[in-house]
Amino acid sequence: MKAAFATIDTAIKEVDQCRKTLSQKQSQQVRAAEELSLVKATAYAWYNNHREELLTFLDSSSLADVDSAYADLLAAADRATSRSRYPNLLCSVRDGLRSLRKAVVSVGSVPQSQLGTTDRPPDLSKLIPDPTTQNAIQRRWVECTRCIGARAPLAALVMMGGLLEGLLLARINRERNKAHIFKATAAPVDPSTGNPRQLKEWTLMNFIDVAHELNWISRSAKDVGEVLRDYRNYIHPYKELSHGVALTTADARVLWEVTKSLSLQVLASVK
Repeated sequence: MKAAFATIDTAIKEVDQCRKTLSQKQSQQVRAAEELSLVKATAYAWYNNHREELLTFLDSSSLADVDSAYADLLAAADRATSRSRYPNLLCSVRDGLRSLRKAVVSVGSVPQSQLGTTDRPPDLSKLIPDPTTQNAIQRRWVECTRCIGARAPLAALVMMGGLLEGLLLARINRERNKAHIFKATAAPVDPSTGNPRQLKEWTLMNFIDVAHELNWISRSAKDVGEVLRDYRNYIHPYKELSHGVALTTADARVLWEVTKSLSLQVLASVK
């Protein structure tokens, strides 16, 4: 928890320094390159460093307000924003960071057994021996949280589906003898040949159904995984319009919990 407090304190100091620097000039608008660079650097420090560190302690939904405040600050630096506007923008960021302190305290006071899943990428070494592949999967995990934090639910769903496909494919590839996988009832078959389809032709539905048949995930996980699969189809505009469904960030947060739960079951299936 000390690391979380240190991260938040560093971010607050950066915000205070930015505000102090901007207050030293009298021009009505902030146009100077060095001032704009400072504003952008303050925001980028959050997105590139502090945010990811705090995801060790908090989920992405807890960071949403701060994400939004920093986004407003970054947007202001892209145009000739009045100098009088910046104190309010920076104050919003500072207030959000101070609220995060309380959130960290709340999390720290709850036993780990009572907490939900964390947004921190899990240890994949037992499932995936290759460090390069591990990093590729972990980057997708982190990007899911970033999409949710940026309130981009459709993008988040695309990343969730890709993450699950990657983990399930890794689980299959871990099996030395894959005969039982392709003989599974749920394994997709090419109707023209009657032979099982190659793994590169499998869909998320195929991976989830076979994973359940092989007892890698529970029945309830399979059922909620199908919900994720159905929602993922709304990346196609005409499907969204025809069904009259508008996916929200709240929906994405729920589906992220589903994705994490499924992922952890896949990892736990490795003996």
